Amino acid sequence: MNLWKMELIHLYRSWRGWTLIGFYLLASILAVVIGIFIDRAYANFSHARALDLYMTISIVGLLVFVGIVVSSLAFDSNKDSSIFLRTRFTMKQIILTKLVIYFSFSGILFYSGFILTLIISMFLFDTSDPLNLNWVLWGIFLELISGFFYVSLMLFTSSIFRGSVASVLLTLAVLIGIPIIGTTLITVELLMRGLMDTPPVEWEYVSYVGRTLLWWPAALSDTQAFMSVTESEVNSGMISFFGQVFELDAHFRYKPLISTLIASPILALLAWRRYSRREI
Repeated sequence: MNLWKMELIHLYRSWRGWTLIGFYLLASILAVVIGIFIDRAYANFSHARALDLYMTISIVGLLVFVGIVVSSLAFDSNKDSSIFLRTRFTMKQIILTKLVIYFSFSGILFYSGFILTLIISMFLFDTSDPLNLNWVLWGIFLELISGFFYVSLMLFTSSIFRGSVASVLLTLAVLIGIPIIGTTLITVELLMRGLMDTPPVEWEYVSYVGRTLLWWPAALSDTQAFMSVTESEVNSGMISFFGQVFELDAHFRYKPLISTLIASPILALLAWRRYSRREI
């Protein structure tokens, strides 16, 4: 059987594909429903803010997606599956097929939910301040680049352990643990320096730890804020994203962009080296 066809059948006949569909669809529905309640309470809720809600809620779907991909890449944890795959296909074919199918599937679901939320919110909420297409496209482009880091990271963490559980836990520890540890260290640093009165939006500029964490590749995901930029924000030169105001700068988060372009191929090469040395 063709490997691509087999992987697609496995995706749609198992809980994996339908679970991902459910999470992204639920994120879109919740963004609209929450937006309706906010609009009734305060009025003038915009379609751009509905998109902000969708992108925030879809983080849950992203975490589920991480677990599904990492467990799929840790195919050596199932001896029978590993023997079946590796006696019929090369390691390169197996890994490439899994990565392309899962990341294409996740991307399609995310942007489908994004478009669905946009269409519904244009009918229900205020559209007097339209989205700026150039900034939306720039945000989508940076979002795609940030995906390369997640691909490389999951590939690397999956190659360290043969077991799927250990690989998933390690990946989540890196993705979730580093921001939590970083935030804790920033808080401790500001307490020691007597700067706790500093607004949270300025922490990354005041704190030495915060400046260091700006090089963490996952920080590039903050550029999702560009995907809901409106014309008024372009004119003012400032963007509001869930209460935090940033300068609307095309070079926003250029540091994690640089580290992403450097770290991603390195992690991918290290992962391939570990995979290629494995025995059945």
